[in-house]
Formats: sequence, structure tokens, C-alpha cells
Amino acid sequence: MYHHDIMRSVIREREREMRAEADAIRAGRLARRARDYWAERAERVARPIKRRTSRQGAAPAR
Repeated sequence: MYHHDIMRSVIREREREMRAEADAIRAGRLARRARDYWAERAERVARPIKRRTSRQGAAPAR
């Protein structure tokens, strides 16, 4: 029984390590995809903004 308890503890510890590693890998992938998405979106959306300082040909405001 003693050996069984030790082995169960070792297995749980290893499982915890493997799950933590998998979570870190998943989080890294998600962060990378998010960075790529926002970088691509910023490139698509980035365009010069035209601002008119005066409206030419418009009637004067009253």
C-alpha cells in the first residue's frame, strides 16, 4: 500500500507539470495569434486621415 501511495503521488505531480506546460504552450499560441491579428488589422486600417481646415465653396455659417 505504501508503494502505491508514493507512485500515485509521483503520477499526480507529473500530471500537474504536464498540464502546466500544456497551458503555457496554449497561452503562448493564443498570444502569438492575437499579436499577429492586431498587427494585420492595424496595417489594414491605417490610412491617412484627410482633414479640411476650411470648407471651400460652402456658404458662411450664420
